[in-house]
Amino acid sequence: REAAYNLIAESDRKQFHYNLGRVLHSVCEGKDVGDTILLIATQINHGKEFILKDNELCLPIAKLNMAAGKMAIDSCRHKTAYAYLEVASSLLPNDHWESNYDISLRLSFMMASAANSSCKYDEAEIILQRILKEARCTKDKLPSYFVLSQLFQAQGKVVDAYGTCSSILTQLGETIPDSVDPEVVRAMISETLRKYDEVYGDDCLGKKMEDYTLRYVIRFYGQMATSAFFFKVPNIVAYFVCKGAQLSLENGVCQHTPLVFLQLSSIIMRSGNNIACAHRIAKDAVALSERFNLSDQMAQLSFLFTDAVGHLEWFHAGVQRL
Repeated sequence: REAAYNLIAESDRKQFHYNLGRVLHSVCEGKDVGDTILLIATQINHGKEFILKDNELCLPIAKLNMAAGKMAIDSCRHKTAYAYLEVASSLLPNDHWESNYDISLRLSFMMASAANSSCKYDEAEIILQRILKEARCTKDKLPSYFVLSQLFQAQGKVVDAYGTCSSILTQLGETIPDSVDPEVVRAMISETLRKYDEVYGDDCLGKKMEDYTLRYVIRFYGQMATSAFFFKVPNIVAYFVCKGAQLSLENGVCQHTPLVFLQLSSIIMRSGNNIACAHRIAKDAVALSERFNLSDQMAQLSFLFTDAVGHLEWFHAGVQRL
């Protein structure tokens, strides 16, 4: 094969790869071809200069690269994903936010997420700020605000991460206090545990949270608690965790419930009260996480579980071996 390939003139190789990609694309279009989509996109992208000359091809090939980018993101190949998504972005028209809003929103968010996960923080922030400028409603901005808070957190800018969460939660109608009295927090923890004992079970697990905005409110409270941990007093951290946990207990579970429950378990464990309850909540959270595809949260979930009750798991395992 290499000998045959070497017979192709250097000047003709881009065209060869492009033609090969177009043939593969025509055969596989509309089918679930798994990782093969990366190969198809790579071959076609050799001929980007040919694509740009044909306006009717630009959008379909942009969508192909978006699909390849998503496949790469799902398998944690974020740098590879970013490369495909960059090609997709370059194939959209100059007025793409007006002419292709849904694609622009989805593509830009995927690019920002891939850049953030590749530690390309400057590029990610530029893309996120563009989304926040162009997005037509608060609902469309929520994922970008959240990734922006994660970006700040990853760079150690915990005050900025906290401020981002506080700002959007306020826009969503939540009241964010500057401080909370310790007695209020203790009462809030007790109330949260009472609600947990009262409602957590098959009925609660069977009730899924349908409200998209509310799911993000819970997510922002969890992120805010994480940021507050580094520069706020413990009372305010516990307050945010209880707020997120209570919202989930009252409105149903979602993909962000396991994280906030593990945070709750950690809060209870640190208080030194009701260790058995903290252990039960942590184990419930891990069991609940298996109901959702949480590959992007697994590192944080594992850390929180170990931090909260990991030593109890080791102790129980040791007792069972005796």
